Amino acid sequence: MILIGTCFLVACGVLIGGIDVVDMQRDRLWFIAQAGTGPIAFILDFLNQAVLKSASIEAQARFTGLGNLNSTGTLYIALAGLMNVVVMIDALAGPDRLNDSPARRRTDG
Repeated sequence: MILIGTCFLVACGVLIGGIDVVDMQRDRLWFIAQAGTGPIAFILDFLNQAVLKSASIEAQARFTGLGNLNSTGTLYIALAGLMNVVVMIDALAGPDRLNDSPARRRTDG
């Protein structure tokens, strides 16, 4: 379910804002949040730098979202990355935290 949610947010972000919503060089702080999606963010950044930035101005205009659309797409992918980081932190906490309820501590100790 988490994978579907993450991929859905990334796909919607790219469809809304264009492929340039992931840009490590121009938007470094946003990229830190987007990097939580894993290899997806790095692949999109590579495509942005290698394909889009080296293309002609007309091609860049066709595949670039402007204004609020670009910001919305950037936000979607950043939210997907942050959601993925929260899931990883929750997984690292492990199942022991579920067994450590206040009622159990009263009966054990």
